[in-house]
Amino acid sequence: MTIPSEYLLGAAVLFLWLTVFVVLRTLLNKARLAIKQETLKSQLRQLPQIFAPVYEQSKHMMRMLLDHILYLTQNVNISAQQKQRLFNAETVSYFERTQMRRLASHNRFMRMNAARLLASFGTDNARKAIEKALLREKHFPTRLYLANALSDIKDARSLHALIQSLKGAHYWYRNKVNMLIASYGDALKDFMRGYYWSADIEIRELLVDLAGVIPCVELKEYLADILHRGFGEIGKIEKQTANLPSKCCYYCVHGQIEAGKDHRQCPYRGKVANNFHCWRYRTLVTSLSPAVSYHRLMVRAAETLERFYPDELDCEYYLEHVDKDIQSIAVRSLGHSARERNVRTLLFYLERDETAQAARAGLRLLLNSHPQYMPQMIEAFRNSDGVLHNRLAEVLSSRIEYVLTKLLGYEHDFAAGVVNELITMGRVSELIEFLKRNRNKELEAKLVDIIRSRLSDSEVLARECGLFLPDHLLQELGISRISPLAKKREEKLDRKMVRRLYVMLSFAVVFFPLLYVLKYYDRLGAMPFVQHLKYFVLNFNINFAYYAMAVNAIYLGLLFLSKLNIRRASRLWELKGMTMLFKPRMLPSVSIIAPAYNEEMTIIESANSLLNLKYPDYELVVVNDGSKDNTLRTLIEHFDLKKTDFSYQERLKHYPIRGIYTNPAIPRLIVVDKENGGKADTLNAGINVASKEYFCGIDADSLLESDALLKIASLTLDYGVETPALGGNVFPINGCKVDKGKIEKIGVPRNWLARLQMVEYLRAFMCGRLGWDYLNSLLIISGAFGLFRKERVVAAGGYLTSSGQYQKDTVGEDMELVVRISRLMREKKLKYRISYAFNANCWTEVPEEMSSLKKQRNRWQRGLIDIMNFHRKLIFNPSYGVMGLVAMPYYLIFEMIGPLFEIQGYLMVAIAAIFGMLSVRLALLLFFASILMGIFISISSVRIAEHLNVYFSYRDTLKLLKTAILENFGPRQLFSFWRVLGFLNAMRKPQGWDKFARKGFAGSGQAGGKAA
Repeated sequence: MTIPSEYLLGAAVLFLWLTVFVVLRTLLNKARLAIKQETLKSQLRQLPQIFAPVYEQSKHMMRMLLDHILYLTQNVNISAQQKQRLFNAETVSYFERTQMRRLASHNRFMRMNAARLLASFGTDNARKAIEKALLREKHFPTRLYLANALSDIKDARSLHALIQSLKGAHYWYRNKVNMLIASYGDALKDFMRGYYWSADIEIRELLVDLAGVIPCVELKEYLADILHRGFGEIGKIEKQTANLPSKCCYYCVHGQIEAGKDHRQCPYRGKVANNFHCWRYRTLVTSLSPAVSYHRLMVRAAETLERFYPDELDCEYYLEHVDKDIQSIAVRSLGHSARERNVRTLLFYLERDETAQAARAGLRLLLNSHPQYMPQMIEAFRNSDGVLHNRLAEVLSSRIEYVLTKLLGYEHDFAAGVVNELITMGRVSELIEFLKRNRNKELEAKLVDIIRSRLSDSEVLARECGLFLPDHLLQELGISRISPLAKKREEKLDRKMVRRLYVMLSFAVVFFPLLYVLKYYDRLGAMPFVQHLKYFVLNFNINFAYYAMAVNAIYLGLLFLSKLNIRRASRLWELKGMTMLFKPRMLPSVSIIAPAYNEEMTIIESANSLLNLKYPDYELVVVNDGSKDNTLRTLIEHFDLKKTDFSYQERLKHYPIRGIYTNPAIPRLIVVDKENGGKADTLNAGINVASKEYFCGIDADSLLESDALLKIASLTLDYGVETPALGGNVFPINGCKVDKGKIEKIGVPRNWLARLQMVEYLRAFMCGRLGWDYLNSLLIISGAFGLFRKERVVAAGGYLTSSGQYQKDTVGEDMELVVRISRLMREKKLKYRISYAFNANCWTEVPEEMSSLKKQRNRWQRGLIDIMNFHRKLIFNPSYGVMGLVAMPYYLIFEMIGPLFEIQGYLMVAIAAIFGMLSVRLALLLFFASILMGIFISISSVRIAEHLNVYFSYRDTLKLLKTAILENFGPRQLFSFWRVLGFLNAMRKPQGWDKFARKGFAGSGQAGGKAA
């Protein structure tokens, strides 16, 4: 196919004009956003004048005023009197009627925004309109916004509508709205009495949640009634569902989900409630059966009783309950009450295997709150033996300082017995930590004598002492310092993968020659070799231009989808107020896991930044991956951490943990020290220690913006389906000014190589990931900043390591995990959404030297190849939907094999130019396909990045736009060459991570990387 020169020239002129237009729009948008910010600041300064009577205001001015009020109320409390002065205006009543009509709109954004505006009015008419809209709403995320609007109005007459909206709703919706209802407080006490006898699981869940918020005798009795009637109710449910067929419509809770069947085809459909599922199974369309749902309700009721009414569980019915979960809760609850009888009871249950863990927790709780019971524990320890003796020593380890002081008194034998028992069990962390902090020489001598006598028969004790004790104590004990050595991880060469790579390499090399042979088959013997060579070069350049045009056409398609996605995402973010996001259970709890390896220079700034995020419920787990520098010591000294015997469940395999450090004064911070095992292994260890619903994987040398976690987690409210993985932006921090873990000023890197990476990151995130997110086929979430649902990751086997379920290492663990989660969800036929937050920003160091950047790109390409080989079953597989038919083939053809075509193309272009074979038309075609379209995509990505926020100054933006143009003349070609080297290196012995050294965050704004 030949494209006429005039068409090419026209297309080139069009793209040049579009590029200039995007540049101008970028600069004008910065001015518009700057004016908007100044206007809002002015409104904030002149807040008293805002509430002047507005009867004479125009409709346009009134709408602007209301928008400003909604923005300002996120930061300033407005009194009811001020609202009345504002919202009694005649102009406001017009807008109120307009918003009521919009509640019936087909556009869900318009319905959600109308509810938000009506909630700000707070009138009876607004409330009634939202209630009607809530009861007819079918889309659960939109229904949640409507329910939130009613909770903002806080009129008790809305309670009936809120409770009715729970029936037949997803558990996702019920879990959040229950807390919105609970926010009505004392108004619920009389209102809920009419619901105590309801058999609906939704109402029962609501009452259990209310019991944990509102102290009330009736609710306490209701919790007890739930537990007493529990197994009878479960028996009824199981009897009703015993004859359910193996396949039913997907609206039913039980049975196999069979896509495409309508609820009217179900023989058990009965009366349909809200067209969501059969009336008999109104629990929720999830994997949970009604019986499991009721059991979960019983456990929640028992936990609520333990937290608020522990004495209610102190009876034989609960302590000997047939359900082990409820029995454990009842046993543990004994530790909340200071009674001697409770101590004896807990000692009794400590001896039984099935209740030992709960009794241990109860005794520790009791002793920490009421140390007067220590004499009873001492006496019990003296009179016990065997298993009980061990378990009592473990309980007493929580009061190790009290126990060890007895070494100096008449109870020396008791204290020595506890110490020896702890050493036998290998629980020596508290002993080591006490020795490091102790200043009493006499007590030190006593404890050292005991430890010295046990060194020969306890390898754990000898190792821990050699690793962590000061030199003077090691000298007293007569042992040498142990230097922790990083274990060398031997990555195995996958010979089958290598053979596949040779086939792909051969295909890439012979592809264009084969096309030439097929095209000129009849002329092969008619022309001399030199003439064939000339024709081949010309044809290669033409085919390469078409290939480049196809690649950039895909990028343009993704760019268009990104534009649509950012409009949708920005509207959704604007609809979420801070008051909504910080309501109980609105957002999931999050554990931030920060792997750290030789991060001494940046670890404190990063930890401080992560400890000061805007988020309702989170913890920070820093995992030191056997650093060779002073990363661990820096953390311990700065945060005054102590080594503790922290209990956790090892659900994922990883290299051994040396110690866990905490500080009661900083409950959000947990520091884990483990043997070196690589980033994936470190993240698996962090997942085991983490206690929250989601975990956020972030590099320890990265900084999050204060609201980044809030923005990425808020995506869980947008789709009404499970969100097992979420991603955010990662931008270079090189050039930013950092002070005490906070970015004071955002700037473009001065180093030209780092600035190139800034443009590259903007293109990758703003063009690629936003577009794939729109298609619900996002397969990459950066390892520097990603949010994952913990249970789903554990079910998938965690991050890929040689010690894990799949016994395999990879250097592309971030993308691999996302692909595996998507694969798992598809295979289980579960609805899900892997999404991307365009406005959640993480800032990290990027390499500023060519050698470091080359290693990084080499590693990325090897990781991609390894993932595509491991998940080759998905490629072109229609069973995996868009992911199998579009996303995976794209990464195979254009990201994995594509660089092999590109390098050949650049070589042929150079040959054609040297020998004067480039015609004007061919040169124009190549320039348009590989350069001009690339410039337009890069500049458009910068435009999208600053769609809602001004990150850079005009000068910095011009630098980025200049770099976006210049990167197409050399750097992108060099990066493609490095990716080819990565392809070739994947065929040789694995090279590992190749991590580059860090300079750290500098207040001057210069931070970069130094080659390892």
